[in-house]
Amino acid sequence: MAVSPKADSPYQRYRYSGKADSFSDVKKLARLVGRNWKLFAITVPFFLFSVYLYHRYSSPLYKGAVTMLFKSDSEKMLNEVNLMDGFGLSAEVRNIENQSFIIRSQKTINEVIRRLDFNISYYADGRFKDTELYQSVPFEIEIDKKHPQILDVPVYISILTTGNYRVSSSSEEGRLHRFDLSQDVSHVAPYTFEKEVKPGEWIKHKNFSFRILSKHSVQASKGNYYIKFNSNQQLTARYRSRLSINTYREGSSIVFISITGQNPQKIIRFLNVLSEVIVETNLKRKNDMATRSLEFIRKQLKSVEDTLNKTQEQLMDFRKRNRFMVPSDYATQLADDYLEKEKELRLLRIKYDYLNQLKMKFIDGRLEDDFLLTAFADENAGLISRLVNKYLDTWSEMKTIIHSAGKDNPYYSQLNESLKVVGETLVQAIDKRIETLIIQQNEIRSQINNLSIHMNRLPELEKEYLELERAFKLNDAIYTFLLQKNSETQIAKASNIPDNETLDQASITGIVSPNKKSNYGKAALLALILPAVVIALKETFNNKIRDREEMEAITKDIPFMGFIARSKAKSENVITHMPYSLIAESFRSLRTKIKFMSSERNNQVILLTSNNTGEGKTFCALNLASVFAISGRKTALVGFDMRKPRLSEIFDKQRDAGISSYLIRQNRFDEIVYSSDVDNLWLVPAGVTPPNPSELISGSRIKKLFEHLRNRFDIIIVDTPPIGLVADARLLMQYSDSSLFIVRAGITNKEHLAVTIDELINDEIKHLGVLLNDVNPNDKGYGYYNTGYYGQPSDSLNKGS
Repeated sequence: MAVSPKADSPYQRYRYSGKADSFSDVKKLARLVGRNWKLFAITVPFFLFSVYLYHRYSSPLYKGAVTMLFKSDSEKMLNEVNLMDGFGLSAEVRNIENQSFIIRSQKTINEVIRRLDFNISYYADGRFKDTELYQSVPFEIEIDKKHPQILDVPVYISILTTGNYRVSSSSEEGRLHRFDLSQDVSHVAPYTFEKEVKPGEWIKHKNFSFRILSKHSVQASKGNYYIKFNSNQQLTARYRSRLSINTYREGSSIVFISITGQNPQKIIRFLNVLSEVIVETNLKRKNDMATRSLEFIRKQLKSVEDTLNKTQEQLMDFRKRNRFMVPSDYATQLADDYLEKEKELRLLRIKYDYLNQLKMKFIDGRLEDDFLLTAFADENAGLISRLVNKYLDTWSEMKTIIHSAGKDNPYYSQLNESLKVVGETLVQAIDKRIETLIIQQNEIRSQINNLSIHMNRLPELEKEYLELERAFKLNDAIYTFLLQKNSETQIAKASNIPDNETLDQASITGIVSPNKKSNYGKAALLALILPAVVIALKETFNNKIRDREEMEAITKDIPFMGFIARSKAKSENVITHMPYSLIAESFRSLRTKIKFMSSERNNQVILLTSNNTGEGKTFCALNLASVFAISGRKTALVGFDMRKPRLSEIFDKQRDAGISSYLIRQNRFDEIVYSSDVDNLWLVPAGVTPPNPSELISGSRIKKLFEHLRNRFDIIIVDTPPIGLVADARLLMQYSDSSLFIVRAGITNKEHLAVTIDELINDEIKHLGVLLNDVNPNDKGYGYYNTGYYGQPSDSLNKGS
């Protein structure tokens, strides 16, 4: 009867009403948990113990941090328009984001790695986990830097009782690295190596060359260790990926630099060296700019010093030769005015030459590599000073990005555009300043020409002396000026302090993983979620009737006749073998309900059927008949399931005459009625299985059979074939006073049940009731059964037909 349920069938209404898997019922959820408690009993200890093992045998990952201050405004010795304006770094470089990028740059991290001794990693070789060691190993490795060393391949070292070492290593592949060249040189062919060596003995192999030196500061003990060689490039990439930079809060100059690793000593060592490199790099940058200016000043000093010595000798020779002592007051005044103007002109020329040199360096592209500060700038050249520093800072940041991220980085393009704008503005500022200097020079030359006219009127001897004296004083003034600038620059350089400082030294802030509290919490949660998911999946894909609620959601228009508790007896007839059991009481209760459901007429015919085989209709029929019989009613148990005559097997009547022989007129009614071991209970077996049971049931003698049964017995219990498979039970229902539809918990299919119930409702079968069989009495949903009162039964056996 493979008929699809109608759109408004009980099953459809059941599905779309949301009751198919009623998780909204808290009590049902509690029952589901209780029913599947073994899942939780397995998962909870399993996951918690798994977390314990994970923590026991995994290496912890530590986090260390150092706190630094990146000053937003450098405290400079002189103001912005001072000649030392360029010694401070620009606001852009000091910007936290830019500083963070520079700190994480390959150049910075590589410098840190270069100062550390991380090229050799030491490990304790444990049974279940390996532990990285640092400065606590009873030996140290000295490598031959000119010899290729294999990278990332363990070299095992065992300390023997004799004090010697057993060294072994093997690999199928690898890379060879030259530490003196800081580059990989070749690849490794498969090899195996093992050797016992003494302390200090060189271990030579084509893939490595080193010796083991005993440490007297660390007590040696027998154990197994291994080492790995790491290149600077590997370490740089490794530490860059684990480095993190965070500010105290938005806009704050306080920065937390943190890194993770498995060895706390290495973390602290790395962070301390990193903070030193950050401070030193910042200070070196500022001092380097001052050093370039000092070099330029000293070159000028050397040139002026030679001229000064020469003019001094000429002046002394003139006095000796001409015995000239002192010029007149008028001549002296003219000479002083002339000297002052020449000195001004000379200074303007120095500034002009300096700006020209600065411009040419920029145009030729040498400003980045041979930069100069505007050491001879005055208050009118403050813009040039700022633009030079802006240009150099932007170029320095671009260089850092090229090393770390390449020219494809979007930020590089942004900086490049900014650099072009700054360069164009710088050239324009220099040109304007040069124009101003030329105008000033022309004006002073005009004044000097006027003074020269007056000086030409002086006596020749006095005029020649004044010219020599003027040249001497001019060079002397320039020399004194340069000495002053040299001293000022040196003082400013010595006074330079870094814009960054370390507030808190590096320390371990905690363990990142494994996080015991979090992992145990996750394990407990997972231990609860996994069984819940399994239960949910079982509920989602469950298509079996399990309890009254699910059954009544489909059969709600049909009276519910009660439960039959799960049979735990070995006998089919629990009424006679376990008369005081819970299941026996279930049938007594059913007997009472049938009286209320059925008509008051005597000689009642009660038909039992089910949707499919194995749902317990024959078991229920036998025990229902027995419970009527022991109440004193003459009861007939009729086995109309001629296809699978289960009753005939129970009573050992497979070969005896039965209903099939009566319907084909081979035997009379009296010949097919057999007594049983139960008082007032008679059996009418199915007989030999016929080829056409439905045709026999549809025949004329079936009515005569029921007349005989009603005339002779008070109660007739009819065991029929499954109505969901064949039509026999439907044909027999017209002769019954009441019909019981057996549903077995955990066996009956919901959709099949819905199809059958829908058809029975459409056929308007009267006095139809449903009976839920094989109910677990321990299920809390049926708590009104007091199993303790009836005694605790044993193993389950609800045999169905």
